[in-house]
Amino acid sequence: MTNIYGGPNVGCMLGTAYQILVGDLGKALNEANIDVTVPEYLILRSLYSRDGLQICELSDMVGKDKGAVSRCVKGLVKKGLVNTEQVSHKCLKVVVSDKGRGIESGIMEVAQKQHNALTSLLTPDERKMFISSLQKIIKHK
Repeated sequence: MTNIYGGPNVGCMLGTAYQILVGDLGKALNEANIDVTVPEYLILRSLYSRDGLQICELSDMVGKDKGAVSRCVKGLVKKGLVNTEQVSHKCLKVVVSDKGRGIESGIMEVAQKQHNALTSLLTPDERKMFISSLQKIIKHK
């Protein structure tokens, strides 16, 4: 079978790398006894930096559809990590609860360790080029 790409399939490689990173983050959260999934982590991380976002704003920030974000928020409400407030008949505002704030430092510590582990694989020049390449791909969208 011939390789139609003229080299490695970059899209598949990006997908594989993403799956590895998500799996590693999920495992690290679990090992730290933090009962938060990776999608829930993405929501909480966004709210930690800008609390009181609406579902549509969270959707844009984490790059997931509104339905997926709504389901995630429902899970976080069940866990007592966020509360929701009705803004209009179609819109909910999501606010981090005291319990959610209580685990913020643990979550951010795990995230920082994962980030450091990833970036330590690359030299400073490789990191700069990698970030530049990813930004180019993202902006192309």
